[in-house]
Amino acid sequence: MSHNARQHLEQVIFPFWMQNGIDAEQGGFHTCFDNRGRTRVSEDKYTWSQGRFVWLLARAAALVEADLLDVPGVSADSLVDLSRSGAEFLSRNALRDDGTCAFALSRDGWNAVPGQPDRSVYADLFAAMGFAELASRTGEESWLRQARTIIDRAAADINAGSAPTPPYAVPVGRRAFGPHLILLNALVVLTGAERAVSGSATREELLRSEVDAVMSFRSTGAGFFEMPLIVAGDASDLVSRHRVPGHALEAMWIALEAMELLGTEASTAHRENALAAIAPLCDLGWDTEFGGLFRYTDRDGGRPQGPGGSAPYEDLVRTTWDAKLWWVHSEASAVTAIAARRYGRTECAEWASRIWEYSLDTFPGGAEGAEWVQIRNRDGTPRDEVVALPVKDPFHIARNLMQLVELDAAEPASAPASVPEAMPR
Repeated sequence: MSHNARQHLEQVIFPFWMQNGIDAEQGGFHTCFDNRGRTRVSEDKYTWSQGRFVWLLARAAALVEADLLDVPGVSADSLVDLSRSGAEFLSRNALRDDGTCAFALSRDGWNAVPGQPDRSVYADLFAAMGFAELASRTGEESWLRQARTIIDRAAADINAGSAPTPPYAVPVGRRAFGPHLILLNALVVLTGAERAVSGSATREELLRSEVDAVMSFRSTGAGFFEMPLIVAGDASDLVSRHRVPGHALEAMWIALEAMELLGTEASTAHRENALAAIAPLCDLGWDTEFGGLFRYTDRDGGRPQGPGGSAPYEDLVRTTWDAKLWWVHSEASAVTAIAARRYGRTECAEWASRIWEYSLDTFPGGAEGAEWVQIRNRDGTPRDEVVALPVKDPFHIARNLMQLVELDAAEPASAPASVPEAMPR
């Protein structure tokens, strides 16, 4: 599996982004490409993707240094320099004194993009993740300070229920899984960075509380609540019943990594619950007719059920529930392999192989487009529309493939069931 992942990174993912994603003139990164990667549709720069690109380049540098990755024509030092340039673009143009970030900027960074939200806590946290990962590579404390400022503000707003969540608003009267998931991810990156730079961590209590918060969304049976009611009541409506298997699968490896950082003080019950949830989440989301994982499901599987209104999020659930999205499958490939190989969960090994094979057979562009055609219909055909932001984002694909490469290096003797070695299409 991981040999294929490295080959895919080196031959498909990084060549596209190193050629097309770096804005050498204005700083930052180009990510506004159409779904097929053939056309750059805008020069706007979304903080969400800018921060993730900073993280990606810094993380890739670590793999290059460890001889686990060869980015064509680019050294580890060059990757760090590109990451730092992107971080400087964000720090200079997006980051505000109060720890929030502008949601989207013009190409030169001087102006906000008309018609776009002022702020999203997700964009804030992805910027923090980029800064923290860059600090891990460089040892530069200034990036840690900025990451802490952002994370502290985001955590306060999330736990007060006041954090803005564009592009999808949380319906009134509900709490949301997504902000806690991304906050936990940012805290994992920050904690690792602080330990790398100074040997100690400053936000471990917050890290611990966010593990508790993420695991509190676990529902009875398979799945995690995405937007449960704050006050208990009738939970038969569409928003209460729907589940997002990809989000929950992503959250499980992040929670497991957080527990590893916390060591023996982490809850054994949380670890077991996280590991035990992975295979049932795959089963809940799996499309038995066409293969792959649905974007949304009902709590009992299949099309989400229950009455609802006409809020944008409800319309999204109804109209795109059966879409096949790139990030769902790369995250599922990574977490199932981690569970099988690092934690010995044999029930996840078959899922790791099945999802990985589906992913490589479905998403790489080949004749249809460059890199991955990231958004697909239920039957795997391209779906040329916007999901979340009008960007083509390398973050999940590259992150998860790098996880597989690192997993192979750390656990070479206990690989899950094999998958085809030939590159798809």
